[in-house]
Amino acid sequence: MVKNPGAPSRPHRLRALNEPRPVRVVTREGTPVALLDTRGQHAIVQIQDTWIIEDEWWRQEINRQYYSLLLDNGTLRTVYHDRVADTWHEQAY
Repeated sequence: MVKNPGAPSRPHRLRALNEPRPVRVVTREGTPVALLDTRGQHAIVQIQDTWIIEDEWWRQEINRQYYSLLLDNGTLRTVYHDRVADTWHEQAY
């Protein structure tokens, strides 16, 4: 069990865990080839995995194509293409 540190809570600093963030992705024929973020542009060395999530068509449709990407700087990133809104987002795990 962790001891209570006695520090006051700071609800203004709370955020949802793993909240998706918008990201810019360069594609070629619909396939991601580069990722642009605040540190610059990173070439995609390999698409490690891809999967599709389709859900809630009866309410607010979710239709996403996910990609697990290996970048040229050696990092792994998970992004998805929202196929309804035609936008890209990064999803941290």
